[in-house]
Amino acid sequence: MNKIDRLLVFGDIHGNWERFMDVYQKVNVNPENDLVVFLGDYLDRGKNPVPVMDWVLEHFETKNMIFLRGNHEQMFYESLRNEGQDAGMVDFQISSPKSLWFAEGSGGFETYKAIGKSGRGKYLIAAWLQLIEKMSLYAEIEVNGQKYWFVHADCNPEQPLVKQGSKKLLWERNLAKYPGLHQETQIIVLGHTPVQALYFGSKPQWLNQGKVVLMDTGSFLEDGHISCANLLTKEVWQSN
Repeated sequence: MNKIDRLLVFGDIHGNWERFMDVYQKVNVNPENDLVVFLGDYLDRGKNPVPVMDWVLEHFETKNMIFLRGNHEQMFYESLRNEGQDAGMVDFQISSPKSLWFAEGSGGFETYKAIGKSGRGKYLIAAWLQLIEKMSLYAEIEVNGQKYWFVHADCNPEQPLVKQGSKKLLWERNLAKYPGLHQETQIIVLGHTPVQALYFGSKPQWLNQGKVVLMDTGSFLEDGHISCANLLTKEVWQSN
């Protein structure tokens, strides 16, 4: 690709608008000279998802910005894609997509409630269903001769990304837990698994000699952050 000044990646946002704006302003993104990748999970658990939803809608087509799909976007999509088609019929069977999204800890109910309170629920749901359909499950980028793979959750380093299933890319955690499994040459950048769950501090982690990068720093935790890193220099910015 054309020369860029910074290869920036943002970890999971999870509806935390204030924290996201704090770190985004610190980074001072310049889409003309920076390439920016968002690893997904824009929604759920945070108290203020609607401004995040509006911001992503506004910036989705911006030059040099890539918005990947996370498992929380997938839950949103599977839960609400038939919203309005069966008025008054809400599927809360134990195995239904909405029951998973609304389950304690998932954070979907908080998002759904905030959308309803916005007074623009029908528009936001429809716009985000269309947006999620456009979100890729991965990005593969080469800068200065180095190949980078970006996925939300996990991947098999030995298999082309295009051949990997959505369950692995959106939900699994093998590389985050066992980074030594990666014996190839590409740098793989992941969200999804909070570094705190792996007993690291609340900063992005470069593991396996820098070949596996973990960017989820617990944005929804009391002592967590939303993080951004320049992969070319390992410079890190974090929300307060």
